[in-house]
Amino acid sequence: MGRVPPLPVAGPGPHPGRRALARALCLLLGAALLCLPLYATAAPQASGTGKIPSPSHLDDKARAQQKARQKPIDVAAARTAKKPQAQQPKSSGSSMEEATRAYTRGDFATAHRIWEQHAKQGDAQAMSNLGVLYDLGQGVEQDSGRAVHWFESAAKAGHPSGMSNYGRMLEQGRGVEADPKAAAEWFDKAARQGVPEAQYNLGLLYEHGRGVAQSDEAAAAWYSRAATQQQTNAMARLGHMYRLGRGVPRDEERATLLLYGAAMNGIPTAIAELEEMAGSAMGSPAGQMLGQRLDNVDRPTMRKVLREAGAIPINEENDRICDIYAPNKFTPGAKELSACYGRGDSAPLGFVKIDYPVRDRQIAEKLKEMIEERFGPPSASEGEDSQLWNLGSVVVASRYVPTHGQMSLMYMMPRVYFKTRRP
Repeated sequence: MGRVPPLPVAGPGPHPGRRALARALCLLLGAALLCLPLYATAAPQASGTGKIPSPSHLDDKARAQQKARQKPIDVAAARTAKKPQAQQPKSSGSSMEEATRAYTRGDFATAHRIWEQHAKQGDAQAMSNLGVLYDLGQGVEQDSGRAVHWFESAAKAGHPSGMSNYGRMLEQGRGVEADPKAAAEWFDKAARQGVPEAQYNLGLLYEHGRGVAQSDEAAAAWYSRAATQQQTNAMARLGHMYRLGRGVPRDEERATLLLYGAAMNGIPTAIAELEEMAGSAMGSPAGQMLGQRLDNVDRPTMRKVLREAGAIPINEENDRICDIYAPNKFTPGAKELSACYGRGDSAPLGFVKIDYPVRDRQIAEKLKEMIEERFGPPSASEGEDSQLWNLGSVVVASRYVPTHGQMSLMYMMPRVYFKTRRP
């Protein structure tokens, strides 16, 4: 068996049921900007709002939400934990918060100085964070040996992220001799305390039979626990297992939802698998608009064709993610159209969202019928209000929100969508 690829970082738990999938779909369809990658060093995680915000406010709203969440976090999330579990003494709170703020703004030297002081006093949180600095070479010379020392110290002091990071170093053999069995033991300890990357990594070990007895069932169960916390690599692996029926019953709909969630966060294997599942739908006319293949069009071209089709620009500022239009004759009955783009000079199209005012469910059902006439039966759905069509390089989603009297139709390009997030 080959070596398990080094990826971000109890008994088997339940597979995600309809409730968990509903939460995932609500998050993915309910927020135009998806969660930041869970392996991001110190960035606060964006969460779903349960509704689709107006894209005209995407830039400002996303920045406001990010600023509001700039609270002290466990910087060991650099490659492991999603949720911090601060364990510092109460008296050290203000200086630990100061260190986290310093780290967030890139002042690694200050963060190192403060964390080193607390680590020497036995603070497991500070130990784990020091390990991250040495592991990534932030504010200090990169030193895998010192990283292992601090991760091991944090792990043995009971810090969940320290356990996960120490397990990762043992699995990869960085700064210490590779020991998959010991890695699995530390991943298990962290996974049982809810660290999603540890749950994912433990699933990988079970899937490949590395350090533990091979078991697709155990792998799927641990992927499931991580996936319910939106760990995107786990979502991709679990979606793959549902597609093939490995360790779980074969379920194309669940596979589609999970792979979609991972793909829209930029996981390459999930993007490729969605395209493979789409088969003949890949590149079909259904994934085109105004004669343009949506998976191969840039901002200048899209602006031109929308204007020519009669859409009236409301906002076309280049420093914003989205251009906003009054659809006018282009999409009769719609109240707003948003075309949103990835970063870079080419500014490839990431997604298009069209909002329709819908005063009652009867009208919503009519719209749904029209959408299905174009795209066929949905690839996946959650209840009667959210549907998903996998066209491979283009994914289409509809969502009806009765409380807002609105139905939204989104065309999303997985290879670009995740790039619509601003740094």
